[in-house]
Amino acid sequence: MLENIASPSDIKHLSKEDKKALSEEIRNALLDIVSETGGHLASNLGSVELTIALHSVFDTPKDKIIFDVGHQAYAHKMLTGRFGKMRTIRTKGGLSGFPRREESEHDANCAGHASDSISLALGMARAMQLKKEDRSVVCVVGDGALTGGMCYEALNDAGNTKTPMIIVLNDNAMSISSNVGAMSRHLTKMRQSNTYRQMKQKIRRMLEKIPGMGMPVMRVLSKIKDLLKSLLINDMFFDAMGIEYIGPVDGHDIEEMERVFERAKQYDEPVLIHVVTKKGRGYTLAEDEPEHYHGVQPFDTQSGEAKKAGGKSAGAIAVNALIKLAQRDPRIVAVSAAMLKGTGLDQFQKAYPERTFDVGIAEEHAVTMAAGLALGGMKPYVALYSTFLQRSYDQVMMDVCLNNAPVTFLIDRAGLNGADGETHQGIFDIAYLKTIPNLIIASPCDTGELEGMLDVSLKCDKPMAIRYPKSLAKGVNDKKIEIGKWERISVGKDVQFIAAGRMVDIAREASEKLRKFGVTAGIVNARFVRPMDDNMLSEIMKENLPIVALEDGIVEGGMGEEIMRRMREMGFDQRIDLIGVPSAFIAHASVEEQTRDNLMDAESVCMRTLKALGKEIM
Repeated sequence: MLENIASPSDIKHLSKEDKKALSEEIRNALLDIVSETGGHLASNLGSVELTIALHSVFDTPKDKIIFDVGHQAYAHKMLTGRFGKMRTIRTKGGLSGFPRREESEHDANCAGHASDSISLALGMARAMQLKKEDRSVVCVVGDGALTGGMCYEALNDAGNTKTPMIIVLNDNAMSISSNVGAMSRHLTKMRQSNTYRQMKQKIRRMLEKIPGMGMPVMRVLSKIKDLLKSLLINDMFFDAMGIEYIGPVDGHDIEEMERVFERAKQYDEPVLIHVVTKKGRGYTLAEDEPEHYHGVQPFDTQSGEAKKAGGKSAGAIAVNALIKLAQRDPRIVAVSAAMLKGTGLDQFQKAYPERTFDVGIAEEHAVTMAAGLALGGMKPYVALYSTFLQRSYDQVMMDVCLNNAPVTFLIDRAGLNGADGETHQGIFDIAYLKTIPNLIIASPCDTGELEGMLDVSLKCDKPMAIRYPKSLAKGVNDKKIEIGKWERISVGKDVQFIAAGRMVDIAREASEKLRKFGVTAGIVNARFVRPMDDNMLSEIMKENLPIVALEDGIVEGGMGEEIMRRMREMGFDQRIDLIGVPSAFIAHASVEEQTRDNLMDAESVCMRTLKALGKEIM
C-alpha cells in the first residue's frame, strides 16, 4: 500500500483490516530501510499506529501535527508522499531524519530538540484563534520530554488560558535512556492501572447498545469521571494544571485512538490524551533493548550486529579516564541530562552509581545542580552534547562561571556532526562559550591529549570546558599540558597554521600537500582556545609569516577571530586567513562531506593557503 500513498488523504477511508496491514508494512519498511541507512529505529517502530490514527482523523497541512524532537516521524514521512525517498534519509541531499518545513507542507516545524513542542503548538493554536481559523493543532510529545521544564511552563500557560489544543502524550517509558524522576513514576502508575480503562470501555460498549438511552446516560456518567479517575489512577496532576485528561489509551489500537481523537477535536479547551505504546514494537531485539536501538548505525536485522565495526568514541575514552580519576578522588561525580549512554557515562554509572546523576531532559537543571555540587565541595563533570549544552547557556554563565564553581563540562559531539543535520551540529560552542568570564576552554587534538586534559581538570579550581568530536585521532597521554599553553608541532618558512582540535590533523595533511608546491608550513596546536597562549602569539608575530587559523566551529565569533584581534592589537600586519564553518545551519551529510563542502578538508586548506600566498596553481 505504501507505494500508492501520495498523501494522508489516501489512508482516511481504509478499512480497519487495511490499516492494520498498513501498520505492519510500515514497520517492515522501517526495519529494512534503517538497517541500511542508520537512524532512529525503536521510537519509530513504536509510533506507527499512532501516526496512522493521527492522519486518519486530522487533515494536514490544514491541521498541524507537531512532533516533539521529531525523531519518531519516519512513518509520518512515509504517509505524506515521501516513501520513495526514504532510502536517502540522513544522507547528503536526501531526506532529513527530522521534520523539516522546506521538505514537506505536512511538516509543521523544524524539529530536533526535546520538550519545546507544547510551547510551539500553543503559539500556533493562539495564532489560529486570533485569525479565527477552524483548524486543529496536535502536539505529539514523549513521556521522556516531560522531564524537561519547558513542558510544564507551556502546560501551565495553556491550562490557565484554556486555549484549545490537543496534546498526545506518547508514553513508552523511555526517552533515549530510561526515564527518571517523579513524573516518570506518576505515568507508570497511571499506565499500569488497567482497572479504570477496562471499566470505562465496558461501560461505554454496554451503553452504546441501549437505543435512545445509552448516550444520555453516558453524558451523566462523564460528569462523575473526575471522581472515578481520582479514586482509581490519581491523574489529577493534569487536571490541576487546567488540562483535560483522557487515557490511558492503547497506542497500538488504531480504532480506539481514532475515536478518542475525534472526541478531542470537539473540546474548546486544552486536552491531553495519554497514549501507551511499546518502543521498538514488532522487532524483538529493539523491544528487548530499546535504548540500544534508539539510534543505530547500519546493522544486520537477524543478528542486530553493526555492519561496520566502529572504534571507541572520544566520549567513551573521556569517561574511562574519568573512572580512573574517580578511583583516587571521591569528590568526583558525573551529571547527565538523559544521555548516559550517548556520552559514555553509563560506564561511570556502573562503576559509581551513587556518584552518577541523570536528571532527565533538563540541561538547565543539570548545569545549575552541578554548580551546587561544586560549591558543596564535590568535583562535578557534566557530559552533554554540544548542541544540547546550548540550552543551558544562562546557567553556565550565571550559576557556574559567576560563582567560579569548578565544574568541568565534557562537551561531546563538538564540531561538524554528520547525519543528524542542522539541529545537532556542535559548531557554535566556541563562539557562545568564549565570551563568558572565568571559563577555560580546551580542545584536544587526539585521545591522548583528551586524557591529559582530564588530568589537568582535576587540579583546576575554575570552570573548564573540554570539547571533542565523536571521533578523535588516537594519541598517547604523554604530553605535559598546562592551562593556556599551546604546542608547537613544526616550524615553517612560508606560512603559520594555528589549529585546534581535529583540525590539527587536517593542518598536518595540508602541510604535506603544500610541500609539493614548495611551501613549508609551521603548525601550532592551539589546545586551549581560552586562555590563549600570548607568549606563543608573540613568537609567531616575530616570525612575521602569514597566518591560517583552523577550527571545527563557526568562524564568526570563533577562535580565529580572537587570534586576529590579539595579533592586530600587537601590531601584526601580515595576512591572517580564517578557516572554519560559515555562520549557517549545516544540513545533514557525513562529517567528511560537510568538512569538504565547507572547504575545511586538507585539499581545500592547501588550495586556499596557496591562493592566500599568491602562488600559481598549475
